[in-house]
Amino acid sequence: MNENDDIKIQNLTKFYTLVLLKSKESVTGYYVLKRLEEDLGKTASPTYVYDFLKTLKKEGYIEDVPTPKSKRAKGYRLTKKGEKFIDRIFLRFDNLIEVAIQSKLKACASCGVKIYDDFHTETIGGKELVFCCGHCAKAYKNSLNH
Repeated sequence: MNENDDIKIQNLTKFYTLVLLKSKESVTGYYVLKRLEEDLGKTASPTYVYDFLKTLKKEGYIEDVPTPKSKRAKGYRLTKKGEKFIDRIFLRFDNLIEVAIQSKLKACASCGVKIYDDFHTETIGGKELVFCCGHCAKAYKNSLNH
């Protein structure tokens, strides 16, 4: 399988499954289901999660590992190939997130800090300016008077 044929990660369930695989030594399907519900308030079909794990295994991205708590439960961990796959996926998502957020960022006219939400605006000299807080707006006005 080459890079262009990678498994498509088109929803939060699959993406978060990859996050969990990347963040732990090994995970079980049950653990993924539990964390989806606890962390994201999302209920996923066990069949959907287990089928996704089977696909990852078939492609060589994860491998079976024994679980210390249960003889029946099957754990999974990333292979080297899986690490590379997830790194590529995360890089794509990182770029998408950066583009989406970048267009919404404002810079404080006084201190230059980047602001995503809940910023302070004031009209100074006929121009509406964005500030991170009222203190920066005041400091900016004071700098104009000196």
